[in-house]
Amino acid sequence: MTTCRFEELDHTAEIGLRVQADAPEQLFACAARGMFSLLRVPPDTTRPAQTQRVRVDSLDGESLLVDWLSELLYLYETTGALYTDCTVTRWAHTHLEAIVCGYPPTAPPAVQIKAVTYHQLQVQADAQGWHAQVFFDI
Repeated sequence: MTTCRFEELDHTAEIGLRVQADAPEQLFACAARGMFSLLRVPPDTTRPAQTQRVRVDSLDGESLLVDWLSELLYLYETTGALYTDCTVTRWAHTHLEAIVCGYPPTAPPAVQIKAVTYHQLQVQADAQGWHAQVFFDI
């Protein structure tokens, strides 16, 4: 059984996530689901799904998380789809490949995410699994 847990973190002019998963691939997929949940609008699964392949290269694990979520935010802004279904097909400390599937929102989002930030950014592994913390400008 895999875990994917995330919780919302409040911060002045920002909103954040604390994410936990068993493996790094799951952590990055879970962070994507968490980010889209912050918009507070469900996807309209009665409409056709949009599938995209995503490839991201970065300097380190923390930058990889920021770049991954920033790419998904860009895709959301350009296609209008909430990419909550993510399958990470390759992951390394500085590289990620995934297939993402999304649906348009059922209504305008209640929260607008402007950008993924490096503020209090963390990605780490320990005996309990993988953990991340990330904040977004709203």
